[in-house]
Amino acid sequence: MYGSYTRKDVCRILNWAKDESAVVYGYRVKYNTCPIFVTYKKDENISESTKYDDRFASPTIFNWQTRSRVNIDSPEVVAIEQPETLKLLFIKKSDAEGSEFYFMGEMLHKQSIGTTITGNKGEKLSIVQMFYEMKTPVEAKIYDYFEG
Repeated sequence: MYGSYTRKDVCRILNWAKDESAVVYGYRVKYNTCPIFVTYKKDENISESTKYDDRFASPTIFNWQTRSRVNIDSPEVVAIEQPETLKLLFIKKSDAEGSEFYFMGEMLHKQSIGTTITGNKGEKLSIVQMFYEMKTPVEAKIYDYFEG
């Protein structure tokens, strides 16, 4: 817990057959695992379609959004929702921290809601808001670091 890892490290630790770090981006479902990588404080200059509202509601609840153009019936959403899919949360506070993410622990899926975000040209893009319970509550000093 709270160690720092690159996407490449996570692919190796999960014993994936090959390094898929270049295609993991925010998350990837593979072999009943789903590592989720979140940049907590997003740069204001990123595109509208990637300004996901990923955040802690409390030390035990994490709210996360899928990529845009994904809906509630998408195969990746169905796979993530499965209880047997291990959901692992990795967070860095901002891009200024480099390529390493802190391992926050395992999450348990509680609810999914299909919604939309506004794209770069003002269009509505489908997205899925997911609500998770942290299997182990986030330590106060770590929680305060991300929230501060």
